[in-house]
Amino acid sequence: MTIGPELAGWLGVAALLVTVVLGIPVAYAMGVIGVVGSYLLIGPDATRGMIEIVPFSTVASYGFSIVPLFVIMGYLVFHAGFATDIFKTARAWLGHRTGGIPMAAVLGCAAFGAASGSGLASTATLARITIPEMIASGVDKRLAYGVVAAAGPLAQMIPPSVLLIVYAIIAEQSAGKLLIAGIVPGLIIVAVYLATIFVRVSINPELAPAQPRVPLAERLGRLRHIWGIGVLALVVIGGIYSGVFTPTEAGAIGATWALLLVLMVRKFTWAVLKDSILETIRTTSMVFMIVIGAFVFSHFLSITRLPTTLSTLITGLPFEPVVIIVGIVVLYLILGLFIDMVAAMFITLPIILPAVIKLGYDPIWFGVLVVFLAEIALATPPFGIGLFIIKGVVKADLTDIVRGVMPFIMADFVILAILIAWPQAVLFLPNLM
Repeated sequence: MTIGPELAGWLGVAALLVTVVLGIPVAYAMGVIGVVGSYLLIGPDATRGMIEIVPFSTVASYGFSIVPLFVIMGYLVFHAGFATDIFKTARAWLGHRTGGIPMAAVLGCAAFGAASGSGLASTATLARITIPEMIASGVDKRLAYGVVAAAGPLAQMIPPSVLLIVYAIIAEQSAGKLLIAGIVPGLIIVAVYLATIFVRVSINPELAPAQPRVPLAERLGRLRHIWGIGVLALVVIGGIYSGVFTPTEAGAIGATWALLLVLMVRKFTWAVLKDSILETIRTTSMVFMIVIGAFVFSHFLSITRLPTTLSTLITGLPFEPVVIIVGIVVLYLILGLFIDMVAAMFITLPIILPAVIKLGYDPIWFGVLVVFLAEIALATPPFGIGLFIIKGVVKADLTDIVRGVMPFIMADFVILAILIAWPQAVLFLPNLM
């Protein structure tokens, strides 16, 4: 029996989904299935040529140097302990207001995300720092868990987001525009989460009792602990937006400034430098392996012409484009319940992105939408990684974490509606570049 290219493509996608569900690392699964599929369709010689060219040409790119630079910048900030200073400063300014302490945690997640770039690292760090302090201050434990589970992954949206950069590389889009495109959605997410906390605490003030007002002099004094992080975010984001330097140059400047900042505040140790470098190597290697696997698998799919076939099918459906986009969002939400959303992105983007572009939607906007869906997946039961990170860090009951995060999941649907109905919220800043 001869297997046609299109059927081979479907079998490859099905095999990839099965391997991911079984827990096989997505990088290896995509690479192996891509090589085997190419071998069966185009023969050993052409496949060998692809193996020799694709992995090297994929990562031996100037644009890829941005990944380790942003990663080491985040790890320097993380290992130097700036997250604690950010939260305590936000708490000093907001603690006396209704729901002020959990609001401070949201702002802490956003500010730390502007220097981190990793949703998982941000969630783990802020869980360790903010949850015990919130509970000790009288905040309901479920609310405390939910705040960090929802807002911890903000680092995936707020620049310098590593996931936005990876999407830029996979989708062959401008990394600078994608990073800038994450600013306004990041602010929208923060605003909706703050509103969610305010409404819940207004209905039930016992969820987060107000704390005594901190004197103005002390509040102003705390700002000196976070000025460096503010400058770091301003230089990196402002430099990219203004065109003073490229995203890669911004990564180099940001990493250098992060190191100087650690030295200036006297938090530098050889252990901090060593841990930051080792974590950067691990994270960058993981990202590069996933990207190589994704390109090998995409090469196989291009041979099958499955993306073109599905793109034609999707765009030919008798529905309005927005209805099709909503259907794609639902697909990603379902996938996020059961498999890692980053893996889902790499599996589906080669198939779905051409159809989205053909429907007339901007790939920059779609990238931000997909990254936000990946952010939701980190906090969505039953397999949201962020939930298990919090469970491991603070030894909490998973049921309490899930109950705490559900109001914020509902808020996420409001945010999704805003992003879909108002694409200019995403595209306004990039279009001005």
